[in-house]
Amino acid sequence: MVPPSPVSTGEHSLPVASVTTVHVEPRIDPSSTRRQRLLQDPPKRQENIHIEEELHYEDRDHRFAHGHGESPDTFTLQRNRTLSISHTNLFAEAEKPRTLGDDRAFRRRRRGSHDEKVVGKARKFLIDVEETQRLILAQEDTDGDFQITVQDTGPKSFHLGTANSSGFRKYEIRGTYMLSNLLQELALATDYGRKFIVLDEDRLNENPLDRLSRLIKYHFWDGLTRRIDAEGLEIICNDPKNRSQDQRPRVYVPYHDDLAMEYYTQVAASRPHLNLDIVRLPEIISPRYVKSLNQHPGILSLGLRKTVDPRSGKTQIRGTPFVVPGGRFNEMYGWDSYFEALGLLVDGRIELARGMVENFNYEIEHYGKILNANRSYYLTRSQPPFLTDMIAEVAKRLPEKGWTPPELKVWLAQGYRAAIKELLSVWMASPRLDPVVGLCKFHPEGIGMPPETEASHFNHILEPYAEKAGVSLEEYMRMYNEDIIQEPELDLYFVHDRAVRESGHDTTYRFEKRCANLATIDLNSLVYKYQIDLAHVIQDDFGGQFKLRVRRGPDNVFLNGFLSWVENLRAKGVDGSIGNNGGWETGWAKGIMVCDDEMDAEYRQWVQDGSVPHPTSETDSEVPTYTLPPDAPYFYVTFTPRLFSLLSRRMHTLIDTYLWNPTQSLYYDWDCATMEQSVYETVTCLWALWAGCASEAQANAMVPRALELFEVFGGLVSGTEESRGRIGLDRPNRQWDYPYGWAPHQILAWPGLVRYGFTTEARRVAYRWMYTITKSFVDFNGVVPEKFDVVHLTHKVNVEYGNVGADFRFVVREGFGWMNASFQLGLSYLTKNMRRALGTLTPPEQMFGQAVIGLGVG
Repeated sequence: MVPPSPVSTGEHSLPVASVTTVHVEPRIDPSSTRRQRLLQDPPKRQENIHIEEELHYEDRDHRFAHGHGESPDTFTLQRNRTLSISHTNLFAEAEKPRTLGDDRAFRRRRRGSHDEKVVGKARKFLIDVEETQRLILAQEDTDGDFQITVQDTGPKSFHLGTANSSGFRKYEIRGTYMLSNLLQELALATDYGRKFIVLDEDRLNENPLDRLSRLIKYHFWDGLTRRIDAEGLEIICNDPKNRSQDQRPRVYVPYHDDLAMEYYTQVAASRPHLNLDIVRLPEIISPRYVKSLNQHPGILSLGLRKTVDPRSGKTQIRGTPFVVPGGRFNEMYGWDSYFEALGLLVDGRIELARGMVENFNYEIEHYGKILNANRSYYLTRSQPPFLTDMIAEVAKRLPEKGWTPPELKVWLAQGYRAAIKELLSVWMASPRLDPVVGLCKFHPEGIGMPPETEASHFNHILEPYAEKAGVSLEEYMRMYNEDIIQEPELDLYFVHDRAVRESGHDTTYRFEKRCANLATIDLNSLVYKYQIDLAHVIQDDFGGQFKLRVRRGPDNVFLNGFLSWVENLRAKGVDGSIGNNGGWETGWAKGIMVCDDEMDAEYRQWVQDGSVPHPTSETDSEVPTYTLPPDAPYFYVTFTPRLFSLLSRRMHTLIDTYLWNPTQSLYYDWDCATMEQSVYETVTCLWALWAGCASEAQANAMVPRALELFEVFGGLVSGTEESRGRIGLDRPNRQWDYPYGWAPHQILAWPGLVRYGFTTEARRVAYRWMYTITKSFVDFNGVVPEKFDVVHLTHKVNVEYGNVGADFRFVVREGFGWMNASFQLGLSYLTKNMRRALGTLTPPEQMFGQAVIGLGVG
């Protein structure tokens, strides 16, 4: 039974108004030095200088909500002419802390001293911002963390003066949720320098689904938006992960991007206070060169756009916008960006999502891959690939922005050139494509210790080597980083460690000391999705043929590699080339030109006149045709759908052969070194459903088994407790193992389940995840963290790296990128009854019963 309206069931529920009051003595000293210092010098609001003005939202600065707007429906301070200086004393008396000896603190107030709510009309409160903040913190924030949560032991009751009485009559607000919302609104008012506000009671008791969705849509995305241009450099250059002695802000510019080099050089000269160092990267970026940058880290440039200033009519350059995850992750991340883009599309932020696709195109063009993130120390490392689906999802929405068919065709062509280049030169090339098995692995080219980790992260690994060498740990680290000491065993450890980070699942015992050997179900599902997507888009959107240009490369290295690959493909076909040392090598695809004005013009003309751009008689051949223009530094290649269709069939066969376990009805990873399945039970087995590479029979067998293993109280858990193994001082928790749940696992599982007809199950696991988010949001001052312990339903985790987004004061301003997206997406999977139940924090076990809940124990 779903309750029809919010009900109170203690501190873990939504509060409701009460006409009686019990005033309890504050539990801490309101004059504490720490609190007084903060109140005297509150945190400064970060200016949102990178807002994509796509949404019409008048209350971006909360002025209407705080009674400072001009709306005729708003009770504004300007109209309240009875407010005078003498009224400020009312706020000081309203909630003055009482002494323990004052028994009046526990007496009920007379009903006449309260302002009764007019039926059908929300009550409004007149609030002195600074004084109310001081009083509510003194009374309710008993643990001194500048939040009001269920763990605080205050009375959870506070009185506010009503606006209709100019603050004379008081009304009680109760419960963690209303009080924490009040604290948040006070912090927002302080941001904008407001001394007094008029606040609607409905704002304090807002349905948590509506409140969180509103904050994400209109505020959190803006707080996470960045550009790498003159206005945004000061923010984006800040890198909490930089532990080197060289802290100078630095921008690395690709070798072939002359526009960026000129622009950033001008910015550095015009803004000397930034002390910017602008560095052009070499044409060939080797792992050894990337390692040399570790002592001089910097941001990697992304796309720039030439726009016309509507006020001056002058051409200006602005960075292509993107969203960062949040917290210490202050750059554009690989797979985070895909999930963030899905959330942006739900919220109508289409242009912002488009910018993220275009920045990926830029990365593939200039850095050769979608990067782990755009910092110098990530140049050799990628992340799970989602570009083809990201392009398709954004393209569906671009006509809403007035895009014409020629414009859309050109945009699609550039994106799919990038996707082909990434597929062939990164995931289906050495060292990531296993030559024997024919499946793909996470295997970055970097060498040495990843410099972005916390200082002590590798101490337990390095200590035995330092002891053996007879030097201190610090000295050994220096000698190893400077190649004074050679240790092959340690080199191999860091190959696997970097592979874990490329997988996005850093860290997990699933990948410990072997990740670069594993052909994982998650990665190979994604590669299959690329292949099938490219086959369909070339057939459906490009007339069965897709033409692009490829640079010949230094000493014709890319041309020669292409010709060798074509010869091998003609001789052996796709099945004979991939696996069993069949000689497949597509490193030549590094020369594919993504940002290509000539090809853009050709596709634009094709759409305008309706002609086929590059006819060929070999449309049924998997071998691409090519043209070698004389004396040109490039050559043309034309792909047909057949190549990618055959690649997807080959991948499907290999996944069934190596990764599917019919006895267990699960997909597992394959260890290419030991040539056996790695029987770690992982929720990423459900990615096969999202990618569509499972048969109906496999899905029908796997889904019940997977839900038995991974469906827990708060959603889908990363893996089972049995697979994780023992935890102790010598074997601590890893954040991508049991009992933790992550947004990307949920987001991919929901449509995957629906795709195979498991809609009821998709809604159920979506409700569990949404309940976990909403309950923490209600109980913990609006928190929106990076991850959850979904077994114990908490964001407070004792694990490496902590929990980004959980440490804040007063109010959450950004949330966390993919968590924001998962909430907005999750709402679409819930029925109206589910939404109503979630708004009242109806527990999943009350909704569905406990019989369907797995324990994640294997």
